Amino acid sequence: SYKHRTQHDDECGFKLLPCPSGCGATVPRNEVHIHVRDRCSLRQAECPLSIVGCTAIVQAQDVACHLNNHADKHLMLVASRMMEYQSFMKDMNDRIRLLEEKNGQLERELKRTTLQSQSKNEAKAISGDVKKLTKRIGTLESTCRTEFKKVEYDRRNHGK
Repeated sequence: SYKHRTQHDDECGFKLLPCPSGCGATVPRNEVHIHVRDRCSLRQAECPLSIVGCTAIVQAQDVACHLNNHADKHLMLVASRMMEYQSFMKDMNDRIRLLEEKNGQLERELKRTTLQSQSKNEAKAISGDVKKLTKRIGTLESTCRTEFKKVEYDRRNHGK
């Protein structure tokens, strides 16, 4: 209603307000903070090449001009970063080569150890078999002695 119009105007999230930074844009009240932070042409913006070392902070509307005016400086920053990356890549390639060599050594050692372990397991199995056979031979020898004694006893007693 007309009676509450002033209060509504003071609170309405969709009411268009001028940009508080003065760029000339009109923005819904509920989007002013987004406009000021992300869209306003007068907001402070890092140079897109800050990732390679440019430290300039300019108004968003001046970024293209900054890029054009400092192309030589940016080229040097990019070239320098590229050389850093080349050096880093060379170091990484050297480390990879050393790790591959170490990995090869470890694989050979694992294979050798596995073979030794298999040999030990086979030796244990053979040792177990030998023990079983020794026990059986002992039992057979005992049985043979008993049988020889019986035969000897029978021969003496029947041979008379």
